Amino acid sequence: MKRKYEIAVLSKGGFARTVRIYVPKKADRAVIMHDGQNVFSDGEATFGKSWRAPEILKNADIKNTAIIGVDSTNTRYDDYLPFPSALGDYDMPEIGGGKADTYFDFIEQILLPYLDKRFGFKRYALIGSSAGAIATLCFALRKVPCVTAYGIFSTPLFVTRDKYAELLANAEFDGNASYLVYVGGNETDDAAPPEKISDMYVDDAFSVVKGLRNGGAQKIKLRLENDGIHDEISWRKPESEFFIDFSKQ
Repeated sequence: MKRKYEIAVLSKGGFARTVRIYVPKKADRAVIMHDGQNVFSDGEATFGKSWRAPEILKNADIKNTAIIGVDSTNTRYDDYLPFPSALGDYDMPEIGGGKADTYFDFIEQILLPYLDKRFGFKRYALIGSSAGAIATLCFALRKVPCVTAYGIFSTPLFVTRDKYAELLANAEFDGNASYLVYVGGNETDDAAPPEKISDMYVDDAFSVVKGLRNGGAQKIKLRLENDGIHDEISWRKPESEFFIDFSKQ
């Protein structure tokens, strides 16, 4: 895609992130997406597959929604995961985590005020996949009033299962916000045998839904795509549904 967005670098107190901003003329709301380099075009995406967010908006005839992509860095797992995480059951090294509050503060205290001041958006949504789904789920615990929709796709709670089980058991969510939880039935990675890891993703999706419901969420959708794998191509279909739902709020 020919670039149709602008780039800003937002920083405060030594914490800086590159932000990609796509704003249609009639936009009065914005979807904030983690892993911003994977949001717009395949050519820029880390693994050559992107969310193609502007294309999804166009195909759904959505004109009131902006897309904000926040780039990830080599501290991605520290940014997205609130607990130090390791996949010890599968002889995987520690993958990081435990510093997500700093990233969440960036979204709440730097990014949202910047977007408010510059564009005057009335409401926001937050969406992420994999580790970014954990970030979205945990940011939802802050119950920021202007954030009214959360997309939680392919959530690997198994990286620190006990910690996330405890978190969800005590969680309180915004009952007025909406939540779309997605998982594929064929999600694999290098952490475990394919048949095992797929089951774990599905189990975790149901755990997320249960935690949301027990925590007071009222508007929850669960989408399970039997053939869905762990990549942006599979995430585009629920992404479109999420965008459409948010555009109608």
